[in-house]
Parts: sequence; C-alpha cells; structure tokens
Amino acid sequence: MLPVTKNYELYPSIVKADEKNEMTVIPTERAFLLFENREYSIEIIPRNGNEPYYYIPEAFEKLSVKAQNGIIRFDYTFNGEQEYLIYLTCDERVIGEFHVYSLYPDLYSLKALKGDLHSHSCRSDGARDPSALAGHFREQGYDFYALTDHNRYYPGEEADEVYRGTKCGITRVLGEEVHAPPSTLHVVHIGGRSSVASLYIESRELYERERAEYISRVPDSVPEEYAERYAETQWACDRIHEAGGLAIFPHPYWIPKGRVYNLNDEFAKIMLKSGMFDAFELMGGATVSGNNRNVALLSELQREGFNISVVGSSDVHGLDNVSSFPHYFTVCFATDNTSEAIAEAVKQGLSVAVEGVGEEYKRQYRAYGSLRLVSYAQFLLTYYFPERIRMCAGEGIAMRYYSMGMADASLIELNARLNEEFADRYFGRLAPVLPSQKMLEFEEKWRRVQTEKGPNTRGGAV
Repeated sequence: MLPVTKNYELYPSIVKADEKNEMTVIPTERAFLLFENREYSIEIIPRNGNEPYYYIPEAFEKLSVKAQNGIIRFDYTFNGEQEYLIYLTCDERVIGEFHVYSLYPDLYSLKALKGDLHSHSCRSDGARDPSALAGHFREQGYDFYALTDHNRYYPGEEADEVYRGTKCGITRVLGEEVHAPPSTLHVVHIGGRSSVASLYIESRELYERERAEYISRVPDSVPEEYAERYAETQWACDRIHEAGGLAIFPHPYWIPKGRVYNLNDEFAKIMLKSGMFDAFELMGGATVSGNNRNVALLSELQREGFNISVVGSSDVHGLDNVSSFPHYFTVCFATDNTSEAIAEAVKQGLSVAVEGVGEEYKRQYRAYGSLRLVSYAQFLLTYYFPERIRMCAGEGIAMRYYSMGMADASLIELNARLNEEFADRYFGRLAPVLPSQKMLEFEEKWRRVQTEKGPNTRGGAV
C-alpha cells in the first residue's frame, strides 16, 4: 500500500539513542510553509514507555518551539531503543504526526535494506527477462535481489551487462539454485564468486566420484533412506562455501506436482540441524501452508536450543497472478548495499523474514526473527519502505525502458540519486533540504493574495 500524502516530514526519522539529535520539521509542499515566529507545540511520546493508565499517556514531553524560515528545528535526546510518536500542534490542533525510531550505535551504523534472495528468470523456468526482472524489483522498492535460476549462474551476468556503466540503486546479489544430482533437495546459493552447478554439469564424472566419497562419510545418525540426498546436499553446501557463498535451505514443504512434500518432517529436521546451511528460507513462495509449517518446524527446533538465520523470498517465476511477489522478502541490516555485505549480514543473523497478508490496499506485514530486529523492521515496514515504493517506482520503470533502448541511462541515475538522498535524510546521514528565500517570498506573496482578494470561504487547509 502506498503511503498517505503528508503535509510535513520530520528528519531524521531514524536517530541515535541516548544522544542529542537535531530534528527538523519541513513542509512537503510550498503551501504548508510554517508561519514565521508563530509558536507551535511538539509532543513526544515513547511507544515502549511504562504507562499505568493507557487512555491518557503520562510519559511524554511537550516542547514549545517557534517557526523560522518556514521550518521548525528542535533538539531532543531519545532514550533507549524504541519507537516514538510525535505530534506537531498549533492552537491545540494537530497538524502533523511523525514516527521516530531510536537505535543503539551497532544497529544505527547499518543500512536497512529490503530484498529478495530467491528468484527466477526465463533463462530457467521463469517468465521474465533477467534485466527486466531487476527493474520490476526496483519498481517495488527493493534495494537488492538475487537471480537464482535453476542450475544457472550466468543469467545474473546477463543483467549486469545490460546495466553496465549505469549507476542503478538496486544491487544484484550473486546467486543460483543448486540441484546436486539426482537429489530433489534444492539449495539456494547466494554471494559466491563462481558457479557450483557448473561443476556437475561440465564435469559429471568428477562429481560422481566426489558424490560417492561423500556418501561414504554420511554420519551413522542419518537413516539410510536419506543418506544419498544428505551427501549430495553436503557436497553442494561445501562447494558453495568454497566459492565464498552462503547456502540457504529453501521450501522443505514445497509440493512438486501437487503430490507429496519435497522433504518429510523427519528429513527436514535432520537437514536443518545438520549445520551445513547458513540460513533458512522461513517465508517462501511455495504455499501459505508450507510457510506455516516452516515456522512451526523452526519453533520446535528452537525449543531444543537450535538457531539459524532466517530470510524471506518470493521464489518468483512469473509476475501474473502470484501471491509471493512482492509480498515475501527479506529485510537485512548490512554495512553497505553490496552483494558481499548483504551475504555477510544474513550470515551474522542480521535479517528478518517478511510476509505480506491481506488485500493490496489493506496489506499488513509480519516480520520473523529476533524481537529487537522485528521491532525495528516493523517500524520500517510501516513508515519507511512504503515511501520507498513511491520513490523507487520511477527508477524501476526507467530501468525496463532503458533495457529496451527506450530511455537514457541518465534517467535511471537521476532517480537513483534522488532515492539515495531520501534514504540518507531519513536515516540522518544527510541534512534535509530547506526552503529557499525565493520560495519563502513566493508563498508569502500568494498568501497575501489569498487574504486580500478572497473570497472568504471555509476552504483552505493552510
């Protein structure tokens, strides 16, 4: 759902906890420039405060501030890591509602990124061109995506070639989906510097010798009926790690041809606890019931002390009449928006899996992971990422037009710059753009015209 248009923005919206932050209220349109030297009130309410009576919150502060040059500036120290609700009022009437999240230094230093780590193009069994798919992801506000075609690493290189030399705002994470033959157990490989699938496609005899060796080393605790698939998957994960990549365990409850699960419960538990995987695709594009079972499976193992990083992915093949895209995805917190940094963030557990539920204009998002990361991600899913969809739509469309020779690269780069600047303002990495003197004089002139010429009616939100 796209965000409701607001009259005012508050920057930054992500702040450092327990430090004094300079906050700026700025109008989103000229007509809403704040009146010079007029007194306004700021009410600041901590969402996670200790309130004995929730009807009338007591744990809030009220500041009195004056507008200058069409904006309001104030300093404030936000205590602890949590969301704050902030009201801007004038003559006891609320004219702006804002939401701020305060973070401790470790999480504040990381970039909040939205992406998909499992997708397919027409180079395997998907329906879209690899370069066009990148544009579709960006149009939906994604910061990164992994093109993980079945047994194919090269389609991502095709997308890279199309946009080479153009600064796009979306990052392609290296990847492929590996099916070590003849196993039906798939492994999503992301971040590796070379293909694993090509090893058994181009050197099958060598693979068969290595496979036999891996089968001979399967632990005695693994039942015989699972031994070969266990060995084939172990081989795949080892090769992925040798390539510098991460091995993600996807869709154990996928139902090929609508008959039986890809893995039964016993084998799914064995594989998840094997230690060979770096992350679990908790939310995937198979079925809603499959995702439900994923959550139950992980919850059961967590009660036994097991833990693993989680991600969400659409496993998108086509874009028509699908429920998974763009509604299953990953939010990760990385040092930078690069393939290497994203893979490292997932490996370190700095990610949450997300699923969208409900009709399009009433859609809500559920995040899964640690309480700390989920709390932060829910804030972003409510207030930040919807804004990003609106911002990134133009860039994604420009990418698809450019790939067909219908637009210039400069159009992509302009949109990418604007999107990056918005994110930097939101997270306090860039100062907000303030109204110019020319703009202030322009609005003052037209306010005088409105006052002097009338007619005097009840309209006019200003």
